[in-house]
Amino acid sequence: MPRFVKCNLSRTLGKVEENTLILKGFLLTMGTCFAVLSAPGCASHPRRDIDQSQVRYQLAVSYFQNQRTEAAIEELSKSIDLDPGNPEPHNLLGLIALKQAYDYKAQAETLSCLHGEDETSVRREESNYLQQAEAHFRKAVSTSGSYAEAWNNLSVVSLLKQEWDQAIEAAQNALKDPTYTAPALARANLGWAFFNKRDLQSSWKELHETVTRTPSLCVSRYRLAKVYVERNDIEQAREVIEPLLAESKRCPIQEAFLLGALINQRQKNFERAKELLRSCTEMATRSCVAEECRRYAQLIQ
Repeated sequence: MPRFVKCNLSRTLGKVEENTLILKGFLLTMGTCFAVLSAPGCASHPRRDIDQSQVRYQLAVSYFQNQRTEAAIEELSKSIDLDPGNPEPHNLLGLIALKQAYDYKAQAETLSCLHGEDETSVRREESNYLQQAEAHFRKAVSTSGSYAEAWNNLSVVSLLKQEWDQAIEAAQNALKDPTYTAPALARANLGWAFFNKRDLQSSWKELHETVTRTPSLCVSRYRLAKVYVERNDIEQAREVIEPLLAESKRCPIQEAFLLGALINQRQKNFERAKELLRSCTEMATRSCVAEECRRYAQLIQ
């Protein structure tokens, strides 16, 4: 999946991993209901079993981390059945659906640059999974209104759906929780939503604060450079983007190379611009961004 959108998901999954307890050598058998979440007819347990629900959730996390998605979904269904008030299974179900949406997005934009009916078909699947992810994240926050991580995940979905007001609301809700351990992610999403609403001052405020406090968050630096370009502050944009490009092994953002090339082209640094466009096309040769880099390279010749 594209790095600039993957960043939020990978950090959130890392947070899940941090909060996971290690299961030591045993599995608990929980009845005979093995239906997935959408299937009817699974009898509810007569009382909540919070501890067993958490064990099932932890097992689901382990399965998901080992790419056993169906097994993870099955365990999450059991976790919810055991404790309908547990928001964590809903959040992880949302992450699973969000990853599936990213996979289809990558088919359309990164692995190939699809057009016509092929793109329409893949985008339809991406949209379906985004809808599922949104439903799960909303369930998580309705179960626990202060669940900052789920609110931030919801802002990611809204950004991908280009629903900027919803993205702003979700990110702001995440930031209301003083115990949230990853506010930089929410501010990065908030700043990007403001950018797409053309509120450049609010966008700059959020992204500048994020870059100042968390310079290791690559996507925020790329987005801040975009803000400077839109403000026609090309020198500031270059000061932000060039160090990011120098860290390309840690921050392999293909779009950043395209932006860097356009910034250098604006400053008449044509050789540097062509160098960056070559690097851009080599990162993911069949992607839509690579196509755009090749097109600009022809214009600079």
